[in-house]
Amino acid sequence: MELMEQGTAALVGSNSRKVRNGDQYYPYRQHSDFFYLTGINQEESLLLLFPDHIEAGKREILFLRRPSDKHVLWSGPGLSEEEACRLSGITNIRGREELQGVMKGLLGNTHTLYTSGDLPMVRIEELFPEVIPAALAPLTTSLRMVKEEEELEAIRRACTITGAAFRRVLGKLRPGMWEYEIEAEMIAEFIRRGASGHAFEPIVASGKNALTLHYTANNDRCREGDLVLMDFGAEVHNYAADCSRTVPVSGRFTDRQRQVYEAVTRIFKQAREMMRPGVLMSEFHQQVGELFQEEHIALGLYTLKEARESPEEMPLWKNYYMHGTSHSLGLDVHDPCDRNIPFRAGMVLTCEPAIYLGEEGFGIRVENDILISDHGPVDLMEEIPMEAGAIEEMIHSNR
Repeated sequence: MELMEQGTAALVGSNSRKVRNGDQYYPYRQHSDFFYLTGINQEESLLLLFPDHIEAGKREILFLRRPSDKHVLWSGPGLSEEEACRLSGITNIRGREELQGVMKGLLGNTHTLYTSGDLPMVRIEELFPEVIPAALAPLTTSLRMVKEEEELEAIRRACTITGAAFRRVLGKLRPGMWEYEIEAEMIAEFIRRGASGHAFEPIVASGKNALTLHYTANNDRCREGDLVLMDFGAEVHNYAADCSRTVPVSGRFTDRQRQVYEAVTRIFKQAREMMRPGVLMSEFHQQVGELFQEEHIALGLYTLKEARESPEEMPLWKNYYMHGTSHSLGLDVHDPCDRNIPFRAGMVLTCEPAIYLGEEGFGIRVENDILISDHGPVDLMEEIPMEAGAIEEMIHSNR
């Protein structure tokens, strides 16, 4: 509310349940802005913020559904007002049927209404034609980019569970396994350790499948001699982890695979050290790309002469590294981020260098989640094995 101008209000809706088919629904996931502001996971809920009100207790109002007897029978009672107050810290809690009446009483001198989330029951333009609608996202983005300690606790827990799932996969990995069997081992460990599930649709890409950046079919066999690239993460209290590892199906990297793998991990370590307050995302990615040029030349992908002769806007390193080095992480795996804001202490960002070799039929990516701090980058996934030798040893010791 401190970021809102005088004469403005904000209305934030929870996500609605999404129909899968017939009377079946997809698993429920709360709208991230609504959860960030309330801590409430229940659908059919709304938050009204009115910072100009002279009474402090009416500056924030939480509207909840009042379930019918039929709803209670089939789905349970839902949150009581006392539980909602404990979770959100909001004391002014109303039934959602009161929303329009309350808004009519409050918005008389309001010129702008910020909105976010699902608002199916509110006809804003019809009921309040004089109020200008505006997106709340610029305000929440600036807040969500810097994590509170409670948020970091959830992300750390998600990272720990993700590491446990990776170790479980290394213990099960065998030539001939299907990619979906690896995915099954991941979700088994997530659920066993109390995570709500995958934070995003996982990638389990063996062999040439790793050349498709967002491969999610996960229905191919993992063959002897191939690598398998895994991009996955647990979700804890709606907060995500995001990890990538590339491992040899047979348990040993070939000489060429290891050569490329160690080039990627060298870049990772250099890139991680760059992740400090004051760095711009675009500058960071460009600097990492320039590091890749040296590694690519050493790998024989092109010569220094060819690199110097390539167009400045399309350097040769981009032929083997097509995505960004980093994105913000939090309630969303790609959390809202203003790329014009330099890195600040409290931000959590991924670091994910990669090399994709189409002619050689494989791709390698490693990725950890990094907390920006005033004392240097903090790797939240430092305990998850990354070194080639450590991965080989873990696979073979489990066999």
